[in-house]
Amino acid sequence: MTNPLARYFQIVDSAGGDPSALDDLHDLFAENMLLLHCGEFVQGRERALAFHRTKAGKRREIKHSWTASAESGEAVTAHWSEAGVDLHGKEFSASGDAAVVLDGDGRISQLSLTLTDASDRARLLTARHLQVWMIPDPVARAKAMEGIYTEDFVFMEPEPDNVFVGRDALNDYIGVVQQKAPPVSIVVESHHKNREFIMFRWDVEFPGDKTSVGWEVLHTRGDLLERIVIFSPNHEVVTENLP
Repeated sequence: MTNPLARYFQIVDSAGGDPSALDDLHDLFAENMLLLHCGEFVQGRERALAFHRTKAGKRREIKHSWTASAESGEAVTAHWSEAGVDLHGKEFSASGDAAVVLDGDGRISQLSLTLTDASDRARLLTARHLQVWMIPDPVARAKAMEGIYTEDFVFMEPEPDNVFVGRDALNDYIGVVQQKAPPVSIVVESHHKNREFIMFRWDVEFPGDKTSVGWEVLHTRGDLLERIVIFSPNHEVVTENLP
């Protein structure tokens, strides 16, 4: 039997020459599978298929390799790496950790790809920032935040002027968001860099088919983030269920 993670990477890699090859993911994914992909996430097989088609449309080719660190009948953990060429002919590379959980039928019910290194600094810092928001345990989240945000980090949402100063304040806020207003999906549409600044756009979906779009501007200090400012025309969709 083919390892499910190996089969996943095989299908993704083959889409460079034939995007229709991604249709084979349908039988690999469980119907309600959860995809955590380098800071982005979607719930459900159809959303996951659409997510991969969008990604494939932004590159000419890609090749993955991986090394398993643990493997059982129901789960696989591994270290993965990729190298590819985008639509403009620019080469890129990335690496990170992977975890796969299977359902009773051997389909992938959860696939997590965490980004730990990348040739594209904007992509890396964006992913590291968003990955923090997916850590459920506040102690583990606080530890991860030490390597991502400066101690005097500032997080600024649109009006009504939600401003959080320091890692502890942001950690508490993330916990509230996870409990009171968890989204169904977060997808990064684009990211750009200009010296010590990074800007990226996200689309967020909530239960009840509610959606919000926003842009985040990250101000970096070395490899850490010291300020994030959010712009959104309908940010109330994000915060309406928060106390």
